Amino acid sequence: MTVQYDSTIPQVHVDDPIKSRHDIKTTRQSIKELLSGGTPDWLRHPEDYKAFAKESFLAEKEQSDAMVAQYKMPGQEILSDRKSRMINIMTTWDFIKKLKDNGVKCITFNNPVMKQTVGLWACPPNSDEMKYIAYMQLPCQYEWSVLRLDAHGLPNGEDYRGWRTVLAQLIVKEILTEQKAHEIFGEPSGAQSVIYRRTLWNFRNGIGRAPASCQTEI
Repeated sequence: MTVQYDSTIPQVHVDDPIKSRHDIKTTRQSIKELLSGGTPDWLRHPEDYKAFAKESFLAEKEQSDAMVAQYKMPGQEILSDRKSRMINIMTTWDFIKKLKDNGVKCITFNNPVMKQTVGLWACPPNSDEMKYIAYMQLPCQYEWSVLRLDAHGLPNGEDYRGWRTVLAQLIVKEILTEQKAHEIFGEPSGAQSVIYRRTLWNFRNGIGRAPASCQTEI
């Protein structure tokens, strides 16, 4: 049925008999009271209120960021600096070829979980037992992985997987010695290598040894 009111109130079409129990009289009175002082500012100047809402959001985000800042990863400013880390690009297959040319027995499998990646498996020296090393990005990898940050500036995985990350895993999982790895791929340099070097120093000194399934420095 159709219920008609005066011209100041829109027509209401009631298709569901349960909805007809709504207190239309109270609703109409509430609308009249809302508009009794004229059209509200938020209807006449919506842009002003949008700007205010945006400023309020930014202020709240600043406060929220400050609250979670204590959970940031040490050195994450280095790890998330794209300009300094996205250098010395190498195809993934060239990386694998370098390993094989230097006597490393290794294979790759497509990664069904992460698109555009493959998993690297390799054998320690004098062994035929394959170990999982790390995933590698296809078709190319920069030298350094790039840390992804969320809206609060907190670590949220990797944006890019770098070949130094894979190299660090080959060292930590004892496929290559640190010396041999750097003979093949060169010594790292620059400020971006600080955390990589710290990872290898910790490994040499038995600090923070993680299970074989864990990843280390990116």
